[in-house]
Amino acid sequence: MNIFKRTLAAAGALILATTGAMAQEGEPVSLKFASFNVGGSWYIYATTLADIAQKALPEGSTVEVLPYQGGVGNPILVNRGEADLGLSFSALSNWARQGIVSFKEPHEDIRALIGGLNVPHRLGIVVRKDAGITSLDQVKDKAVRLVTVQRGGAGEALAQMALESYGLTYDDVEKAGGRVTNIDLPVAIQQLRDGQADMFIHNIGYRQPDVMELALGGDITFIPLGEEQMKSISEKYGLQTGLSVRAGEFEGVEEAVPSVGYPTGVIVNANMSDDTAYSIVKAVCENQEKVREAHSSLAEFDCKTAGEPGRNGGVPLHPGAERYYKEQGWM
Repeated sequence: MNIFKRTLAAAGALILATTGAMAQEGEPVSLKFASFNVGGSWYIYATTLADIAQKALPEGSTVEVLPYQGGVGNPILVNRGEADLGLSFSALSNWARQGIVSFKEPHEDIRALIGGLNVPHRLGIVVRKDAGITSLDQVKDKAVRLVTVQRGGAGEALAQMALESYGLTYDDVEKAGGRVTNIDLPVAIQQLRDGQADMFIHNIGYRQPDVMELALGGDITFIPLGEEQMKSISEKYGLQTGLSVRAGEFEGVEEAVPSVGYPTGVIVNANMSDDTAYSIVKAVCENQEKVREAHSSLAEFDCKTAGEPGRNGGVPLHPGAERYYKEQGWM
């Protein structure tokens, strides 16, 4: 009888322990998802993904979408644990991990979850046709009025990278009699339209409305980066190769203009549990049509490539995400 009681007690303890572990796995989680301004494309991306994720997580879980802080701020928030997930350009995730370009120190606690959400932004070199510029390296011998956005932003960083790939700097532009002006995006576009600037370098979104409007005037064109220059930028700064400003994307673009760029992806803090990360990726990949329908720039999203290093800026995948992609045979 004593043996039976001891056996029963041991079995009961084992059941309780197992039940407790299962309850822990099934406990609700409260997650914060960093995006950007309400009404913008990133906010739409985040609310769509948050809705899908929340339904797949344990009952009672919440995914709160934060309307901040954008491309540079989101990796910082996620690294600090002030946001559990965040939207991020793949290249900026790379820069954050290394502590380069826009980031003063390495942010080593970010992991990639889902890459290649949208048609990538491209490094765009836009010039006025009457400036007679066909290659970026001409700025060393020609007085070029270059405009880009304020220092610290991704677009301005791309301007410096483009010049650097040809062995040039802002100083070289000015030595040749040109000038470099860092101003807000709407003003930069207006100056190019009005003939107050010859060249504009920025990260160009797919069919970006303000650039589409600029192109309608017929006064501008896009110039390509050279093969060696694209390779150099990609290797050093994690930008994706094989991209282009597409033929027909903007008025007057009759042939694809080769470039490099970066898509938007989802990053998470390294401390997110494997099960949570797995559940989110699984839910998103099982609801790809809903993602694609949420915004025109998401129309080409494909989970089969979402774990590729090039679509995540070379940032390590979270183990939970990696497990799902491997189960599907996509890695």
